[in-house]
Amino acid sequence: MLRKIRYIFSLGMIWLLRHVPYAVAIAIARFFGLLGWVLDPLHRKIASIQMKQALGNDYARYDTLKVFMRHGDILVDAIRFAYMDRSELSRRITVEGRHFLDQAIASGRGVMLITGHIGNWEVLAHLPRLMDIEFCVMADRRKDPLMESIVDSIRSRSGATILPPKGKALMLIRELRKGRVIGILVDQRGKRGDKVFCNVFGMPAPTNPAPAFIAIKGDAIIVPVYAIKERGKYMVCFDAPIDSRDFTEGREGIFDLSQVMQTWVESIVRKYPTHWFWLHSRWTRRSDMRKIIKTGQDFKTYIFTQNERVMSGSPMI
Repeated sequence: MLRKIRYIFSLGMIWLLRHVPYAVAIAIARFFGLLGWVLDPLHRKIASIQMKQALGNDYARYDTLKVFMRHGDILVDAIRFAYMDRSELSRRITVEGRHFLDQAIASGRGVMLITGHIGNWEVLAHLPRLMDIEFCVMADRRKDPLMESIVDSIRSRSGATILPPKGKALMLIRELRKGRVIGILVDQRGKRGDKVFCNVFGMPAPTNPAPAFIAIKGDAIIVPVYAIKERGKYMVCFDAPIDSRDFTEGREGIFDLSQVMQTWVESIVRKYPTHWFWLHSRWTRRSDMRKIIKTGQDFKTYIFTQNERVMSGSPMI
């Protein structure tokens, strides 16, 4: 019953956000972001602790509030962009660094577009409609089939082929070897037995090695890209390509390429510090963050101790 209520409420909110004036839709969504900041102390504290440790003096008191409220923009634009035609998309999105993508495609090799949870990553799914390219992306699946049907119906309008995240590595490798374009998020933690520790803001962060593995096995040209909203419009920026051939196969090469990817993510987050998904527990599990918050442990000390124990094969206490 609760799932059905949430489903009906979500459909109503989507209808509302689609049909009210854009400024009103943004105001409503940002209000809910403010409400979340007030009523969700766990994620507010997770964001605050991580931002303080990562950004140091660049962190300001109410940056976490900006993070929460920006998710209102992400929600509204993910919905409204799905129902826009190409001409309206072109008016709302500018593209920089297009030549990096064109050069990569012209090589005849597969192209991997990498991004992080920066700005509005959902907007990037509309690149097929905006730039006349075809590509497939991996996306998380929700356990609630009713909510998944809503998300799927919105994402399916982007023009990108959406693949579930599990069991699709070989499919993506085959796509790359055929000279096609894929997209993937690279700033996520790996599973307990399948991760590498990369330096992210000077701290060891457990990182999913799959993107680097897929790129190397697929002989990909890697093109970083992100979408940032400024003054009501999105700027989609492509950065200089990374050649997977510069990295050896095997765990060492996967680690080195994973580190390069994380370093790129960090460089963009430093430019736009309140545009990253700080609500996600990046350096450790959420259960560990609860422990840190409850006991008042020093975050960096815990993270480095966690890394040392994992490297030595000892369990965390």
